[in-house]
Amino acid sequence: MGKGAFDDRLRMSDLLRPDVNYVRPFGGGSELFDLVGDLRGKRILDLGCGSGRFRSVIESKGAEWVGVDLTGGGCSALADGYALPFRDGSFEGLLSSAVLEHMPEPQRAIREMRRVLAPGGILFGYVAFLEPFHGMSYFHMSHMGLEYLLLSNGFVPERIFPSHAAPSFQMEQILFTKPVPVLQPTMRVLLRAGMTAVMAFNRLGREVLMLMRGLSASEKAKERDQYRLLLALRYAIGFNFIAKRSEASEDLIAGYRSFQKDGGG
Repeated sequence: MGKGAFDDRLRMSDLLRPDVNYVRPFGGGSELFDLVGDLRGKRILDLGCGSGRFRSVIESKGAEWVGVDLTGGGCSALADGYALPFRDGSFEGLLSSAVLEHMPEPQRAIREMRRVLAPGGILFGYVAFLEPFHGMSYFHMSHMGLEYLLLSNGFVPERIFPSHAAPSFQMEQILFTKPVPVLQPTMRVLLRAGMTAVMAFNRLGREVLMLMRGLSASEKAKERDQYRLLLALRYAIGFNFIAKRSEASEDLIAGYRSFQKDGGG
């Protein structure tokens, strides 16, 4: 595989925003509803709610749940995600879990999400990255793709963190086309343990390279932390995220945009 024009100039700091928390919580996503803050008394739109599986957890937080999807018996309303039947600023929070990758026009979809959110409202959820093709998948996205989508449409990302490592999940999906009791959960544990060992070996190799480069202790610590984050982001099934509706500035968009400005530093 060939290298891109910018590859030799890239630093890890070019791939990680200093204002975003990429650290994966222990549960890898189960804490998302706690991380968004106090939901009591807030009106939360669950966009692409399906059967309404998140209704109970949102209502347990003291929030009002409103579910929307194209079809399904568990919805408050049936509607197109590109034309939501709500007034501007109707919600304090919006959950978009495994929805954006299934939207043929994610830019249009996220602009509509912003419209129905009140100023300062929270957009949170999950997007697929290395998850295998499923359903009608259109745009699986990297963490940088998600950041760009958010920032270019009036959201400031606060947290973006990986769920689980993709290779073990991909192998599980290949081995089990349908759920298999006992055997599948056992294989899942073994595959994840194997992937944890592979990741640890990868980080060990990085330690050897840092030793050969003669980095100082502080330089090693900084690079070690950045590399651990980036390694998890590179091989994630998908990303959980929290972003705030804001008047995001185009200057906040880094990555490719920064190389356009300065030619790659």
